[in-house]
Amino acid sequence: MPRSGSFFVALCMVTIAVSVAALAYLVANVEAGFSTAIGFGLLLAMVIGHLGSQRSGDRLVVEARLADLTRVTGDVARDMTELARRVERFETMAMDKARAATEPIAEEIGQLGALVKQFAETLQVHEAAIVRATAVAVQPAAALPPVGPLAASLSAAVPATSPDTELPPQAADVPVAAATQAQGANSQRLIETLRQRLDRSDLAPALEAVLPDVFDGLSRAEAVASITAAIDSRRIDLYLQPIVTLPQRKVRWYQASVRLRSADGDLLLPSDYRELAETAGLMPALDVEALGRCIQVVRRLTSRNRDVGLVCDLAGVSLGDAAFSTELVALLDANRALAGSLVLGFRQDAVRNLSPLDIETLGALSDLGFRFAMDGVGDLRIEPRDLAEKGFRQIKVPADLMLARAGAAGAAIHPADLAGLFARYGIDFVVEGIETEPLVVDLLDYEVKFAQGPLFSPPRPVRAEVLSEAAAAPAPQPAPAARAPRSEPRAEPRPAEPQSLGAAALALGAVGAPREARRAGGIGQGLRALIRERS
Repeated sequence: MPRSGSFFVALCMVTIAVSVAALAYLVANVEAGFSTAIGFGLLLAMVIGHLGSQRSGDRLVVEARLADLTRVTGDVARDMTELARRVERFETMAMDKARAATEPIAEEIGQLGALVKQFAETLQVHEAAIVRATAVAVQPAAALPPVGPLAASLSAAVPATSPDTELPPQAADVPVAAATQAQGANSQRLIETLRQRLDRSDLAPALEAVLPDVFDGLSRAEAVASITAAIDSRRIDLYLQPIVTLPQRKVRWYQASVRLRSADGDLLLPSDYRELAETAGLMPALDVEALGRCIQVVRRLTSRNRDVGLVCDLAGVSLGDAAFSTELVALLDANRALAGSLVLGFRQDAVRNLSPLDIETLGALSDLGFRFAMDGVGDLRIEPRDLAEKGFRQIKVPADLMLARAGAAGAAIHPADLAGLFARYGIDFVVEGIETEPLVVDLLDYEVKFAQGPLFSPPRPVRAEVLSEAAAAPAPQPAPAARAPRSEPRAEPRPAEPQSLGAAALALGAVGAPREARRAGGIGQGLRALIRERS
């Protein structure tokens, strides 16, 4: 139909042009050539006008169709937006329901894991005690190695026994468990006698001579009591030392370290109190206090500059404490927004001695977004892949170890290639202990990007007003159930082998609570109460 209409229009145009040319030739007596030109020009004008009108009509039709298509597209976009909103709301509701259903189970599993960890540690301690007691019980007193003047007094205090000594007749019917218990009691009395003799002997001053110089004139028990009093009285100072980039020397992190102040005002460095505090079981309480202050400092740092972070050192033995691990996870979960700016530091020996449960604790912190650093490096026999899998993103190596020969440093590759090797696994390589400018030049030759040392700045104390301002700022608080209550000031150091949480759980199970109380309180509440009590 459109083609036949076009043919008709063309025929009409030709007819009109011929008619006009004929009229001009016949009526107006115009020459034939001129009349033909008039007819052809008229035909051309009609063709051009028709094409223009047809194109304008087509344009209007296309514009109308485009407007309809735009309207339909807008409707589809609105429908898709509404559908996406509904799907997102559905996903949020589903996740909330799933989280509400799984959170109690996850909490129970975490608490059960802590109890299993404590039970394993308690079992290991008990096995070692049984082995020691058995070894001491079956060994004749005369076979003990002489300890100078102590041997004679000890032989007089402890009667000699022999494996061939016959038991009284009534002892034949005693069960094996009772005989073992009696043997353990005898061994315990032997150990106590040996300890008392040792305290009164001339060896005690020699054993206590290994204390740091700051404890000169104090016994080991008095030194531990001084450290305990400093922690309980919160005489704790936080020091910061910058970690800078090379060669720009721009501050990238701050290294946090803790100093204690004794009652006499003496400043105790970590090298002075760490060994005593770890032996006495004081590091978890100190690490909790230090971590809380580090979080306050990080809040103040991030409020000014998001590119600066803080490395907070923790003791590896603290991870073995179930109450500390629970509180650590809860505290960092409440401050998850600081994950990109807070790095937890551990020493190399602690990293190498991590237990499977300690690795699980680090994995839980890594899932929250927190990363770890390793310092106190004594040798370079380090596998970057293992560190990266555990969540470590920073390693600090002393300058003298870094610049030593490869054989002396214990590295499988040349130290000049270490920075690039760790960088391939996403681990920042930091060299500490920089004191002179020539060391910086050597590190630039080794392509080291980060450095720390007195050359850039010594450790400086954090002002009290900084901590008070950071504490006054609004911030999420950890769950109250995970917070370990602060113990009263202790006049004596903790015993070397305290009863663990696992032993308390076993004792609680042996005593047995009423069935109605267990049903009313639930397993989770009982475990949480036990953890709070033991922490």
